[in-house]
Amino acid sequence: MNAQYDVPMYPQLGHVYPGDYYEALPFDDYIDRAQPLPSGENVFDIRDFGAVPEKERLNTEAFRAAARACEQAGGGTILVAGGSYWMGAVHVPSNTTLFIAADSEIVASRNMAHMGEAVDLGGQPAYAFVHIANAENVVVTGGGRISGNGEWYVYEPREKPSLTPFPITALPRTDQAAIINDVPGTLRYFYRRRIRYAEDHYYEGLPPLSRPNFMVWARESHGVRFENIVLHASMCWTLNLDRCEDVTVRNLVIDDNRHVANTDGIDVTGSSRVSIEHCFISCADDGIVLKNPQHTGCAMSDVSVKDCTVVTVMSAFKIGTETGHDIADVRVEDCRFCMPDIYPGSVTGISLESCDGTHLRNVVIRNIEMERVNCPLYICLNMRNRYHDPYTDETGRNRFWGGAIENIVIENVRAVNAETPSILTGFQTARIDGTPVRRAVRNVHLRDFHVKYRENPAYVNVPEVTPEHLFGYPESNAHGDVDASGIWARHIDGLALEEIDITPRAADNREIIRLHDVR
Repeated sequence: MNAQYDVPMYPQLGHVYPGDYYEALPFDDYIDRAQPLPSGENVFDIRDFGAVPEKERLNTEAFRAAARACEQAGGGTILVAGGSYWMGAVHVPSNTTLFIAADSEIVASRNMAHMGEAVDLGGQPAYAFVHIANAENVVVTGGGRISGNGEWYVYEPREKPSLTPFPITALPRTDQAAIINDVPGTLRYFYRRRIRYAEDHYYEGLPPLSRPNFMVWARESHGVRFENIVLHASMCWTLNLDRCEDVTVRNLVIDDNRHVANTDGIDVTGSSRVSIEHCFISCADDGIVLKNPQHTGCAMSDVSVKDCTVVTVMSAFKIGTETGHDIADVRVEDCRFCMPDIYPGSVTGISLESCDGTHLRNVVIRNIEMERVNCPLYICLNMRNRYHDPYTDETGRNRFWGGAIENIVIENVRAVNAETPSILTGFQTARIDGTPVRRAVRNVHLRDFHVKYRENPAYVNVPEVTPEHLFGYPESNAHGDVDASGIWARHIDGLALEEIDITPRAADNREIIRLHDVR
């Protein structure tokens, strides 16, 4: 077999700086490095098919040959052992265990040309490094690592990671929501200048870079399990569970560069009966996020998250933003959300959003610890309408976008060193003919909720009236400063607040809790 060598697409990239990776990852608490091979299965060692653990040497065909042999045998184990194997896009077939030994890894090529053919995803091309598609009974395990070479698919940041505290807390004004990333001196501007993008976000005339959409992509599959594995240095979304059923993710470590844009940890999209348990996630975008984009074509339900730690600059646990179909029956328990070492910290601890028509209901979140999370809780119902359904009443159906959020229980939350108040909001507007439309968030029970704010200087500029956040991207920063230091709620029906303990900054003279149009 002729050797194929990888040629970097962007040789000027790939640098790593102090603070990019979380240095205190407790691998030994999550990864069993002595896991034995599954017994009673045929084993297909990629070395027997020509794989060589040599840096930048492509082993794509060797892996694919092992996968074909495994599939032809009716299933078995694809074994990766003995070192680091670089390769392009690979697929894992049904009835297969991908076993990556603790001393070994598969590493994504730095050349997008090696990422195979695109998959049509809602009219857009999508690429993945490790692909599980239309499969059943697939396990990814072994104690080893899947690595994405993420730094090679993005440009350098404008500023290096900050390991010193942000000197002042400041948010954009509400009239600056459209330019929220570009307002100097604000929290969002501060951390966005440290993000590495594949696009020209710094307005330097650079062409966009191509990168895979997902490092690991399981789609339209059943009975998939990720256990005892490390996912490292993703180039975009790290693990996407797309239109799957009966999925278990357990004892997983995600170790991403915390400044590579769009590196979500675990994205659950249109999938049901999903269990995520005892995982450690360090990434640069949302840690564990449930979305239901238009391409899924189905509702999703029964998602459980338990005993997970998330370190991220964005939202630790989030439902949204792509919300084209319904989401129900979600449970999050016994988790830790934090940003211990880089500043200004995580944007949001808990974020629940419906902005494209989704009916989000029956969510229980309890026993959560947060450290240096800017906004502990954000609930937002608006009518962004990403999929461009008409706002008119011409069909006579009086369909007005905004979806619904209802039946939310959040209890036993402990947050320290917070920066900005929690925001809970529906919306109010008017139809074209002037008739009012009010979409309230319904039945929210917030109990045993304790927040202590960081004692740093803050610049607060509260407008006389906080505008409705109707069409924008749902994020707590976009609302600007509000007239509460702890909890601000508007357009809520059935809000219960019990055992609320909030310690604001000593110099913050705003009321701790403000309720507007709460019934």
